[in-house]
Amino acid sequence: MSRLLTFVITETEPTPLLRDFATFTGYLSTHNIVLTRTNRFLSGRDLYELNQEMTHPLPDATPRTGQGMYPLLHLFYHLVLAGKLFRKVSEKGRLALKPTERLQAYEELKLTERYFFLLETFWIDTDWKTLKEGCFGGPSIYTVPHLLESLIEQQPGKRIYLKGEEAYDMSQLLWNWGYFLLYFSFFGFWEVTRDEDMVAPNWPKRSFPAETMTPSTFGVTMAEVLREARNLFYWNLPYHREFGELDAVPGSPLPDEGPLTLFRMEPEKKRSKASIRVDKGEPGDPFFLPFAPLFAEGELQKTLPRERIEFVDGTYIFRVTLAKNLWRRIEISADDTLLDLHSSIQEAYDFDYDHLYSFFMDGRPWSRERFVSPYEDDGPYVDEVSIGNLGLYVGQNILYLFDYGDEWYFQVKLEEIRKEGSKPREPTIIEEEGEAPEQYEYYEE
Repeated sequence: MSRLLTFVITETEPTPLLRDFATFTGYLSTHNIVLTRTNRFLSGRDLYELNQEMTHPLPDATPRTGQGMYPLLHLFYHLVLAGKLFRKVSEKGRLALKPTERLQAYEELKLTERYFFLLETFWIDTDWKTLKEGCFGGPSIYTVPHLLESLIEQQPGKRIYLKGEEAYDMSQLLWNWGYFLLYFSFFGFWEVTRDEDMVAPNWPKRSFPAETMTPSTFGVTMAEVLREARNLFYWNLPYHREFGELDAVPGSPLPDEGPLTLFRMEPEKKRSKASIRVDKGEPGDPFFLPFAPLFAEGELQKTLPRERIEFVDGTYIFRVTLAKNLWRRIEISADDTLLDLHSSIQEAYDFDYDHLYSFFMDGRPWSRERFVSPYEDDGPYVDEVSIGNLGLYVGQNILYLFDYGDEWYFQVKLEEIRKEGSKPREPTIIEEEGEAPEQYEYYEE
């Protein structure tokens, strides 16, 4: 990349992102954070207190305001989880957030490196579909390359109208971006103003109807590098997972793009100005590499290592609960698969093996964090990876959904990983409580 500009990132420039994020993680580290039961979000009380500490607090918030109403805190919540700075743990039947060792490693980075770790987490590790939960609207991933292409053509500092007779063509690309307009503004790509006429009477509360946006010099330059070297289709790992890839390399081609080629993921370039030269690098390269020439030498040199899941050997003890006082405790070898766990649950409850099913690893039905039965069209499949290679942790809650019609919901909690002693040759039911229900009770006369 030709060195056209040199940028400086501080705790408050180009936005107060780093300052607010440090406040956010500091609060989570020093408080007992118990998540809500329904969405597993931060509680209203914690959100209210955090909001008061942000540089630009959300007005009119109360201790009962939900996470979906706080765009900045909602983004931060997903970043700390996707970046593995915090993780969910089970405590006394509730989920809590606890810091990991990576948080200290993040805090030891330079400010510029912290910014790019957060951008990397947003771009590579965050599931944008999950991020859209709790708010209204959000972009289709197919529109992002086109938006970046349009942004590159804009004059920094010139206001773009997104409504009325002065509305610019970009309004067509941004009409349903909602909070994502704010997310990019938090990263300093642009400033955006809200359409006050639409807020109260005509628009859902958990949304952001925009009136204008003003691209920054920083944002236009960043858009060009992202567009040229960090194609979201190839770098976003949850999107790879949608194609059945379990351990994709960031930046690698999708396994079967198929009809996606019809969308031309890289739109034709019709630029009125010369592009900066960007070194695209290779799949698996550090995310920040093509951005380094935009900063002083030595300012952007490292990030946190990308964690690969390592095999954890031993005997895994799961408690599989169907209802209150109705559960089975199963022990299974790290060498077995979720297919074996499925079979043992079927045996434990005397069900028939005649329906489709999924294991949702985040405990949320129909999330993308799932493994499906071998008979479904798209993986990843339950027999593709061993229990020991799933990266499970004690206290993790998994949802096993059997029979998409009748929808039997089993809560599968990992209670223990026993590393001493011999492993069971096959999954074993070691304890049980409650009589199993009739699977097809409604057929009986």
